[in-house]
Amino acid sequence: MDVLPRQAADAIVNMAADQMLLEHYPAPDRVRFRPFAWSEPSYTFGVSQSWAKYRALVPAEFPLVRRCTGGGLVSHLDDWTFALVIPPSHPLFKADAMATYAAVHEALLAALVGQGQPVKLAPLPEGQREFQAPDACAQRAEPNDLVRSDDGRKVAGAAQKRNKHGLLFQGSIEKSTVGPVDWDDFSARFVAALALALRVGAQATPWPDLNEDEVEGLIEQYSSPEWVEYR
Repeated sequence: MDVLPRQAADAIVNMAADQMLLEHYPAPDRVRFRPFAWSEPSYTFGVSQSWAKYRALVPAEFPLVRRCTGGGLVSHLDDWTFALVIPPSHPLFKADAMATYAAVHEALLAALVGQGQPVKLAPLPEGQREFQAPDACAQRAEPNDLVRSDDGRKVAGAAQKRNKHGLLFQGSIEKSTVGPVDWDDFSARFVAALALALRVGAQATPWPDLNEDEVEGLIEQYSSPEWVEYR
């Protein structure tokens, strides 16, 4: 597993970088992991959701950018975020979405428990699951999301995109729902737990040389009204 350096960027560049990792990574058979930060407070929302609806909810001073993954509105005002790409050659690529959420969030669980945080996986519902719109996915826990074990508040969630290039998993931990965390130690624990869960080795890897035209094309896509506001 290639562990890329943690960098800060705005919402447009972060979302473009994640798609670059999925579709244009120079070592496409490698699992790759990218922890990242936000150079300014932002919100993102799922690829199939309504921009106008969320723009009315999000204060005008905050950028609002459409992701290529699913889900609803996510606040990046105070969170710890990461992207993981699983290539088609990896067995987990063929697993269903719930199995992928469970594998990654169990690693996340181990890392947070190692920091003394009271967390658990949100359980699968019994019987038929009632449909709920993803509008408040930052607050409402889905099965195999992480929640606090004492009061049930959501701690971490994620969204996915699967195509011929691999599976992109974008995850977010809401810092306000956990106690004091040494985030550097947490990151090391999470990488180790992920490598174990995915049965791969982990190695620190510099940011790769990417095709500048492809990078600029994706940045232009994520900043264009045709992408952000099309629904």
